[in-house]
Amino acid sequence: MFSNGFDKVTEIANDMIANGFDKSRPIIVTEAYIIVDGHSRFMAAKKAGLEKVPVIIKKFESRDETIEYEYKMQLNSRRLTDGEYFAAFLKLDEIRKQNPNAQGNSDEMIGRQLNKSARQVCKMREIAKKADAALLEKIQTGAVSINKAHEMIKAAEAKKKAGEVVEEETTSNTGKGINQDSFKLGVLFVLSELEKGRKKGQILKDKRIAKLELGELNLSEEDVARISQRFGIA
Repeated sequence: MFSNGFDKVTEIANDMIANGFDKSRPIIVTEAYIIVDGHSRFMAAKKAGLEKVPVIIKKFESRDETIEYEYKMQLNSRRLTDGEYFAAFLKLDEIRKQNPNAQGNSDEMIGRQLNKSARQVCKMREIAKKADAALLEKIQTGAVSINKAHEMIKAAEAKKKAGEVVEEETTSNTGKGINQDSFKLGVLFVLSELEKGRKKGQILKDKRIAKLELGELNLSEEDVARISQRFGIA
């Protein structure tokens, strides 16, 4: 299931030539003689020229049980890359979703199988849901770690959220954004009221400021032109 590399196979083969096959670590196969644990040992035995090796035939109730066992043995036998952990998570999560009798928290259960914390499994779940194809490929190739990928996703979400906040702040009550004419009317209203001697707090509480029409300002064209020119809002 996972590739250990030819260097490891050669190393094991050389050890077998010198010391023989380690009988304490037999090759585990299904009833159909499919190897579920010992791929590297089997290839090394062939490379070393061994004609017989110890084998244990193990019965599995289902294909999913076979896959789970194979992952478990791989996890126990060597250190996986983040890409391999992520691939294992995807498969185990798929198996769990298809199991109607699955019980308990899925992140905790899969975490036990992967020897990872539920928090780390939660990160992998979020990555699987939100990452694009380019980021997923970087995880699989080892260019980006699981933690780094999760940080990248969170940073992108924060940036997007900040953009939405800015957009909301520049949106009027109608949801169509600030209209330039409406803005000018509002400014004219505030300035004209200030000239009348009203306090700033009173003006800002005036409900008329939300929906203004030029006729409501009770300003002559001369007044509008004068105020606009004075405060540079023409």
